[in-house]
Amino acid sequence: MKKVLKFSALAALVLGCGNGPAVPPAGSDEDDEKVDAAIDVKVGEVLPAWQEGYLDIHSINGGRGEAFYYIFPDGTTMLCDAAGAPQDERYDYGDSQGVPSKPSADISSGSVIVNYIKHFSPAVAEGRLDYFLTSHYHGDHIGTWRSNYADFGWTPFDKDGNKVSKIDLNDGGFLLNGIAEVGLSIPIGKVIDRGDWASRPSADYFETGGQNRYKLYTNFIDYSARRHGTVREAMQIGSTEQIVLKHDSAAYPSFKVRAIAAGGDIWTGSGSAVNTTYMPSAEECTANHVAWAINENILSCVFLLQYGNFDFFSGGDIQYSGRSTYSWKDIEKPISKVVKKVEGMKACHHSTSNTNSDELLGVLRPDFYIATPWRDVQPNPATLKRVYDANPNVRIFSTNLAESNVSTLTAAGIDPAQFSQVGGHIVVRVLPEGRKYYIYALNDNNEQYIVTRVLGPFTAY
Repeated sequence: MKKVLKFSALAALVLGCGNGPAVPPAGSDEDDEKVDAAIDVKVGEVLPAWQEGYLDIHSINGGRGEAFYYIFPDGTTMLCDAAGAPQDERYDYGDSQGVPSKPSADISSGSVIVNYIKHFSPAVAEGRLDYFLTSHYHGDHIGTWRSNYADFGWTPFDKDGNKVSKIDLNDGGFLLNGIAEVGLSIPIGKVIDRGDWASRPSADYFETGGQNRYKLYTNFIDYSARRHGTVREAMQIGSTEQIVLKHDSAAYPSFKVRAIAAGGDIWTGSGSAVNTTYMPSAEECTANHVAWAINENILSCVFLLQYGNFDFFSGGDIQYSGRSTYSWKDIEKPISKVVKKVEGMKACHHSTSNTNSDELLGVLRPDFYIATPWRDVQPNPATLKRVYDANPNVRIFSTNLAESNVSTLTAAGIDPAQFSQVGGHIVVRVLPEGRKYYIYALNDNNEQYIVTRVLGPFTAY
């Protein structure tokens, strides 16, 4: 590892200071091709809009979990997750210091997502989301439940979308949080998830809070189906025909999204065959839910996006902890056997300690790695060491970094000041035909979407 720098260097990255001019850094690939508006990007200016033929991957940072917005080459849009973890640290899994909301606690994470999408949404989307992909049923991905929801400003609605004074979950009510906050402002065409929670229940399926959270989710989808025609489907593992280009698929034959895993079932790597027995059955999970304490994370939806030579892996919150007792708790091992080297990946489970295994990273060997911390234990130093071991030249992007975690990382020999970026919305823009790409950081201290850093162009192989 490189020598650890003082925190002032990290602060410069977080604030976007000292980034220099918008020129390719050492190690990037210079390009003489004509520069068009989509990549005529300058530090200090608003990021130019997506253009047809480009692939955009936006990590939207509200500090409360995960939200990745995709604009496919023909303008088809997809949002993967809608962060909804509460701001109050008393409810953030007991962490002594979490990550603050961005740009402030006065703006809900759902509003951050909605405003961001409305700014960048292409005209062809007509103000809608073609797909909402739910990685799994945790609150920092779909919106959460608290009995004191009013304390967090989460407005209750009835089953018909009318504001009410008190929620009735058993009659279709939902809260303005997570997917509901997004979907009330931006109609959703199709929701894709791992299917009914009972099809392979995790431990929190048997808890009142978990059941209430799931009711919020399904109640809103039921409302959206009646109001906007939203369709809910279980992820079709192994398929490249479920998430497709909606406007001009013939123009971009090299684009595809392959469903790798969901609900504990995994693509075998052959055709559309699926391994449904790697994990115990729903009946066994139910009968042993106390002893096994199955974490919802290992049941996440996983996919591989490909555009020409460019590959991007998204694994939700998959992890491997507990494998010494129950081998099937390592969901990353079978996934590692059916993926390949990628240009980039979304860090699994926010880059905590129990995820991004040697086996998985040894296959993916990402050239860039986007972590989305919202707790002070993210990213974890041991996890980052595995990332560096897999690819010593990897570019690390961390949308947040709790000050309390800086000393933990530096003591372990990880220098945050050597990350490519700390803080901000992170945008990957892939050029037509998927041969080259840029990575941008946008200021997340306001909603003006000003570019603070430009990296690239990089070649996809």
